[in-house]
Amino acid sequence: MPNEYLRIVSEHSWIDYVGPDRLHAEVTADVIQDAIASLVTYMALDRPFPTIHAILAPDRNAFDSLIADVLRVEIERPSDPRRIAQPQRTDVVFLSPSVYATQSAYEYVPMDYRRMVHHEMVHVVQEYLSPNIETSPFWWDEGLAVYLSEQWQYESQFRFREPVIAAEQEKCIPSLADIERDPALAYAFGWTLVRFIEQQCGRETVRRGIRQMADGDVFAAIRQARNCFERDWQAWLLRGEATRALSPATDPA
Repeated sequence: MPNEYLRIVSEHSWIDYVGPDRLHAEVTADVIQDAIASLVTYMALDRPFPTIHAILAPDRNAFDSLIADVLRVEIERPSDPRRIAQPQRTDVVFLSPSVYATQSAYEYVPMDYRRMVHHEMVHVVQEYLSPNIETSPFWWDEGLAVYLSEQWQYESQFRFREPVIAAEQEKCIPSLADIERDPALAYAFGWTLVRFIEQQCGRETVRRGIRQMADGDVFAAIRQARNCFERDWQAWLLRGEATRALSPATDPA
């Protein structure tokens, strides 16, 4: 890391940051600790999880450079302003919330940020457990992250719940094929698929999908016939079951 970065070391993570971002780094370390503890329990891991190395990039240029040079992930430059985090194995780069207003598509909302960090930890844990993460469907990856981070439960600028509420009200539910083709639908409806699997089949089935899917076929891994699953999931959505537990309000002030 460049010399100007400082480091916070905690039980589950190392957080590198520049001086003005100390408070954001402390929040990030706190969320990572809670998220990893929660995910270790959910995934029934019987061993400690590896240390997470997180970096708070002080600006968009540093964010893009760290992704390319540290994570070795290809990225457009400058990157899309909606892109504010990138995980790779147990490393993750975050754009500092201190520059959201001028260098991202979002504003800094503390609880949105905390749930976003948790979302990225789901990706990290999923990749750690997956036999072949490269084959994993986008809707499954994002559905797990949105569901297990509880982003789906809250109104926010990321809008994970609003498209589902609208689809239920308009009685217009997408097909699985639509969700597989369209990343926007994968973001919006992936969590409903994961929630339906957990409600109908149990948490162990979700874990089996993560641990055993090596060829991209979620339905084979969870032992469900695709056509029957799709029919039952759509009916569940039309009954309003996906959003029945949603809070009508945003986070408390």
